Amino acid sequence: METHLTENMSMENLAGQVGISPRHFIRRFKKATGESPLNFLQQMRIETAKKILETRPDTVDAITQAIGYDNSSTFRKLFKKYTGLSPREYRNKFTW
Repeated sequence: METHLTENMSMENLAGQVGISPRHFIRRFKKATGESPLNFLQQMRIETAKKILETRPDTVDAITQAIGYDNSSTFRKLFKKYTGLSPREYRNKFTW
């Protein structure tokens, strides 16, 4: 997942890569990580966005595309859900 953040990942494709059913994949993934695959992927994307916000002047739209989201509004909502801050607030707080 980490090396393919920008790709559209479906549970069917991920499960197929390891040779099990999507339902079984979700159960095993959750047992191994404590998170659903979707939640895990969202957290990885948000962590990547945080690094970009801290180190580069990219726009929110560019970051949205770079981490695999099509919609900046969706990205902003998820970012605020996981960090408690908007991307702009996060950048202002964690950059010089």
